[in-house]
Amino acid sequence: MLNFNKEEISSRRIDYARVKFKPEQQKLIKTISSLICEQIEIPELAMRCITWSAITDWQKMKDKPISEIANMEISEKLTTFKELFNIGKFQLKEILSYPKEQSELLLDIAFERAFKYYLKHIHRTQK
Repeated sequence: MLNFNKEEISSRRIDYARVKFKPEQQKLIKTISSLICEQIEIPELAMRCITWSAITDWQKMKDKPISEIANMEISEKLTTFKELFNIGKFQLKEILSYPKEQSELLLDIAFERAFKYYLKHIHRTQK
């Protein structure tokens, strides 16, 4: 079981509730968040906030809107999603409480599983 800083989780949920999303952002946030929530015990609203934050960071790093993902080649799309998953994982690791090292390993495994599920989802939708 992963232990997160409860105050940080609560704060992030409040932040998320204040944001207005475009439809493509909302769909992406829900998809990624639900995949992660299937793997770890974290409130879905908090996970949506982490996902939104990862998307925001990615857009700043790449200087691109998230809507461009829809027009990417499949290899670039997969690379982008791996980047998004990694950013989110890093952000979650920052708010882990104890036992830190063991929890980070469990988080790595959960994110890899979620990414594999995402790959299956992409494969089904590309047919």
